[in-house]
Order: sequence, then C-alpha cells, then structure tokens
Amino acid sequence: MERSNNNLIERYVYDVARRLPEKDREDVKKELRANIYDMLPEGASDDAVKKVLYELGSPVSLAEKYRTHPRYLISPAYFDEYVAALKWILPLVGVLVMLIGFAVGAFDAAKATVENLPLIISGIISKGVSMGVSAAFQALVWTTIGFVIAEHGGAKKKVGEHGWRIEDLPEAQNAKAGIPLSEGIAELVLSVIFSVFAILFCTGRLPFAMMFSQGGVVFYNIFSQSFLDILVPFILVSLLLAVVQAAAKIKDRRWSVLVCATIVTKKLVDMAITLYLINQPNILSAEFRGFLTDAGLLQVLPNINGTNVLIIVFSMLIILGAIAETIKTIKLTVQAHVK
Repeated sequence: MERSNNNLIERYVYDVARRLPEKDREDVKKELRANIYDMLPEGASDDAVKKVLYELGSPVSLAEKYRTHPRYLISPAYFDEYVAALKWILPLVGVLVMLIGFAVGAFDAAKATVENLPLIISGIISKGVSMGVSAAFQALVWTTIGFVIAEHGGAKKKVGEHGWRIEDLPEAQNAKAGIPLSEGIAELVLSVIFSVFAILFCTGRLPFAMMFSQGGVVFYNIFSQSFLDILVPFILVSLLLAVVQAAAKIKDRRWSVLVCATIVTKKLVDMAITLYLINQPNILSAEFRGFLTDAGLLQVLPNINGTNVLIIVFSMLIILGAIAETIKTIKLTVQAHVK
C-alpha cells in the first residue's frame, strides 16, 4: 500500500482516538487500524481508502460509538486533560492566594485595636481561607470555560456529501510534537489570576508587608510606591504576551513555529523588563532600606561600578535562563518537525 494511503489511515485513526479517554486510545487505535486494513484489498488506491473511510463515517460519530459513557459538558476527548489541569491549578492557586490572605489578615489585624488574641488569629485564618477558596473557585470556573471553548470552538463544520471531508483530518501528532491542552489553559488561567493580584498589590488594593521584631512588632512596606507605579504597565505587557502564548498553545497543541515564536518573544521581553526593573534605583521603600541599613545587610555585599554585586549576579542568571529557555524551545520545535 502506498505511503499516502497509510497517511490517510493514520490521520483518520488519530482523529478518532484523540476524542476518547486516554486509557482507551491505544486499544482503539489497534482495533480500528486492523479493521480498516481488513476492509481494503492488497495495493489499495487512494480512492479505495477514501471509500472505506467514508463508509466508517466521520471520526466524531465513530468515536461516539466507541465510548462506553455518555458525553458531558467536557467530553472524554478532553476530560483527562481537564482533570489533570484541575489537579494542579486548583491547589496551586488556592494555597498561594490563601497565604496572601493570611498576610492581608495579619496586616489588617496589626492596624486594628483588637487585643483579643483568639479573635485576631481567627480573623487571619478566616481571611486566608476565604480568599483561597474564592480564588480556587474562580480558577475552576475559568479552566472549565477554557476547555468548553477549546472543545466546541474547535469543531469543524460539516461539509461535503458525507457530512465531513477526509481533507479536514488533522495530521497525526507524535509524542515530541504534542502539547497537552491542559498546559495552555493552565497558563492562561494562572497568568490572568496572578496578574490581577499583582496589579491589586501595586495599586494598594491588596496591602502586603513584611513583619520584623525591632523592640516590638513593626511593619515595613518592601517596595516604594514609585516603583510599584511603573510596575503596572509592565505587568499588563507580560500578561498580554502570556495570553497570546497560551492561545497559540491551545490553538495548535503542538510545537509549531507560531508557538515557538510566542514563547521566545515572551521570554526575551520578560528578560528585558526584569533587567530594567531590578536596576531601578528606587525599588525599596525608604523604611525598608533603613531597616536593612540598620541591620548591616546592605554593607555585606560590595558594589561594582556603583551596582550591587547581588544585582549583577541576578542579572546574569536572568540572561542565562532566558537564553537556555529559548534554545530549549527552538530545539523542541525542530525535533517536532523532524520526520
């Protein structure tokens, strides 16, 4: 059988199997592939292969016949990836935001005049838990919406006399080329949630401070307000690039040139933004800088040409990390296109 025929068969088998739960896909591939070859004569032509595939029906309808459970809002084609995404998105978002909530609760308690310790502790715990649960619920909602859009938005229109066209079959993806749908949606959800929190923090709507003991309990704002003000537009730029990158992954679901370009662009832009920000002279607030000076921490590391050696080392690590990630992304893209 000609190579083009084999390609048509593999594309059809792949399109059917990808709509099924992960645990059933390999068995279905073997069974379906064997059935197709049994229906074809030796040395079958392209027309003969197309006739058999049209007789089997569209990949969507055939996949439905293989399913042992009915479809739900998230179909088996995406359900495994949906569950996998929720397993790490929800705990990550919930725990991190809960910790932020604890800090906010402690900050509010320090400003209040309440001296009842159990009441203070319960208020801090309540604030953290409520913020964590709320953030986890929002992550659940937006992750679900993302999968629903990816599934229904990716459906093809029925065309041709058979209700579908063989020409519309997707190319079978190898393991190197594939990007899980959950990865793109997870990046999108996390980028939006944490960018919102970062902007709230920069604009003073989400107060946060560090607590030190210096003859008593004292709160210090770490960053200066002028630095936080210039941080907001950079957060928005990074968020925009993250959304574009996630959208490319959701659309292509493989290491395509588009995905590679969006990742590399975001890495380089983020590197430039970070280098610019960490070299700002007014990063730290006057109060926190005074605390570090009194503690002798600013004198521990020397300056090189007026720049703290810690900033120089940090800058070098950022550059090396961006270069390494760029090379890795390009390498994955090249490997995915090697036949």
